[in-house]
Amino acid sequence: MRRLLVSAVCALVLPLAAEDRPSDPLARLPAVARPTPVAAAALGDLATVAPGIATAVDAVVLDGRTLFESGPVDGLEVVACLEGGKYHESLVRLVTGNGQLVKFAVIRVLGLDDGQSPAEGSGQPARGVAVRVLLQWRTPADPTTWVELDVSCLVRDRVSDSAYPALPFIYTGSRMQAVSETGPDGKPVKRDRFMLDNTKSVVVAFDEPDALIASPFPGADVDQRFEANSAVTPPPGTEVRLVIRRAQLPLTLVMDADGVLRGAPGAPALGDAALLEALARAYAADSPGLKAVGVRVLDPATDHGKDVAVRQRILEAAIAAKVWAVPVFLLGDQQP
Repeated sequence: MRRLLVSAVCALVLPLAAEDRPSDPLARLPAVARPTPVAAAALGDLATVAPGIATAVDAVVLDGRTLFESGPVDGLEVVACLEGGKYHESLVRLVTGNGQLVKFAVIRVLGLDDGQSPAEGSGQPARGVAVRVLLQWRTPADPTTWVELDVSCLVRDRVSDSAYPALPFIYTGSRMQAVSETGPDGKPVKRDRFMLDNTKSVVVAFDEPDALIASPFPGADVDQRFEANSAVTPPPGTEVRLVIRRAQLPLTLVMDADGVLRGAPGAPALGDAALLEALARAYAADSPGLKAVGVRVLDPATDHGKDVAVRQRILEAAIAAKVWAVPVFLLGDQQP
C-alpha cells in the first residue's frame, strides 16, 4: 500500500522523473544494502553550551524529537530544524532555537570555516567541509540503549526508489544578509541578520542557501524527490540526539579552476580509466565508510558550473564501475 501511495505521489510531484529525467544517474547506480541502526558510539563526557546544545571532544550534540516517519507528500526539505522552524517538512525538531549558539559550538569543537552555499534551486552543489551527521535514539525494545544511523539513511529518494547509504553533509555555516525590517517609526530599515536564525534550517536535504549544513544529494534542487525512510525512521515524538562530527572520506580528489580532476595538486590529469579504477577500488560493495568522493576545489573563485560537470562525470564513472558513490565538494584546503 505504501509503495502504491509513493508511486501516486511521484506521479503528481515528480513529472520530471519520467519525462525530463529518464537517465537520472541515481536511478542507475547499483543497489545498496538496506540501512540498519547500530549501537551508538559512546559520546564521552558532554559539556552543556545551552539547553539542547552540548559538546564532546570531537562532536556537537543537539537534542530533539522526530516529527514524522513517512512523507511528507510535498517533499522532505529539512532534516533538522531549530525550534520555530519548518515543522511541516522537517524530520527532526531540535530543542534549541538559537542558531548562533549552534554555530558557536560547531566552530569551537570542530574548527570549521564557512563554505559557499548553493543558490536555492540552482542544482549546484555546496562547497565547504564534509561532516558526518548521525541520529541517535533509544528503541522501545531496550530504552536503556542508544542506537544510531547516518541521517542520510533516513532519507529516501523517490526517483531512484531507494534510501540513501551513509553520506556526509557539507558545512557551509549559513550567512549574514541585509534584510529589510520595519523600524520603531514604521519605516523600512536594513539590518544584518544571521540567516540561520531566520530560516531555522540546521541540516537540509534540499538546496537552501541559509542552512548551516547543506545537502549532499544530487538533484537537491527538487525537494519533492525526498521523503522520510519509513523503514528505519523512529516514530514521531521519539527523543533523539543529532551528532555532528568531521567526516573521513575513502577518496579525495582535487579540481582545478578549469574543472580538471587530479589525484593531488600538481598531479597529472585524471583520465576516465584512472577515475573508474580509483572509484572501483575505494567503493567496492563490501568497503566500509561513507559513499562519497571528496572533490577539493582549489580556487574558491572557480565557476560553479565546473562542479556540476565534474559531479556528472564522477556519477557516470561510478555507474560504469558498478559502485555507489557521489561527489561532495570541499572548499580550498579544507578536507577531512
